[in-house]
Amino acid sequence: MFLDFHAVTVFLITGVAMVCTPMIMGVLFRPKNSYPEKDMPYECGEDPIGDAQVRFDMRFYTIALIFIIFEVEIALMFPWARVFKGAENPPLALGAGLVFAFIVFLGLVVDWAKGDLNWVKTFRNKRRVQE
Repeated sequence: MFLDFHAVTVFLITGVAMVCTPMIMGVLFRPKNSYPEKDMPYECGEDPIGDAQVRFDMRFYTIALIFIIFEVEIALMFPWARVFKGAENPPLALGAGLVFAFIVFLGLVVDWAKGDLNWVKTFRNKRRVQE
């Protein structure tokens, strides 16, 4: 029974050791000289001004999420292109890639139609949801 999972056990032990060893070495060997300037929220040479808890506009998050979606699309298109190069059925591989790109493009069209890509939004003629 143990021999069936020998590779998994070795991989798990190696992974735990690779995570825990640097953490333990850091606790043992890092300098422990704390002083007030070092404990400030920003250690960049500038004195912090204001509160660290600043509220960001939701438009930043929306644009960032759309950017991440398209970054993932590009990251997934590279392996597809590699497989497409040596595919046994190139029209099927091309169709699969085009369907994937079309679905992502459709998501962009929906975001655009909803107005999520507009930096300045107007809320006129919008009904409020009654709670």
